[in-house]
Amino acid sequence: MVYKDAKKWHCESCILFYRPSQENKMAVVASKKVGKAVIRNRCKRLLKSAFINASSNLKDGTYILIAKSGVDKISFNDINKNLKWSLKKLGCLK
Repeated sequence: MVYKDAKKWHCESCILFYRPSQENKMAVVASKKVGKAVIRNRCKRLLKSAFINASSNLKDGTYILIAKSGVDKISFNDINKNLKWSLKKLGCLK
């Protein structure tokens, strides 16, 4: 029930859900609205890589990143910056 109990934040590249818990968990989801399989997988890799870059400063919890359509056209630096800003807004950073 992460979707019900979690804090939610929209950014340009994704929707971020955060729920505090004792252990760290992360999932990246890309629906068929994002594109065909190759594009969905690339979007998931980009979001996962950006999350790993920011993960050293994160509080313990469950994180779900849902890719938005058009995320494949955004540069990695912008995705990274948007994700860090979203994590800061949700209060996930230590």
